[in-house]
Amino acid sequence: MAINQYIKAYKRYRTPVLAVLATVMLVCSAVWTFNVPWRDIAEYFLLCVLGVAFIALLAAALVFTINKIRG
Repeated sequence: MAINQYIKAYKRYRTPVLAVLATVMLVCSAVWTFNVPWRDIAEYFLLCVLGVAFIALLAAALVFTINKIRG
């Protein structure tokens, strides 16, 4: 039974883990191939995280407002 649970967990997390690994390899290849500084990559990553957080906050505010209007 434990093997079946392991296989289910493996199948569930396989795609996200591979997506993260592919992204890391893409960033590393940009740094190594095109000599992009790690600092620029980190700044861009921080900007992307802040942008996603801002959009999430706007979406939460919109949901809250719509729920208040509906009663």
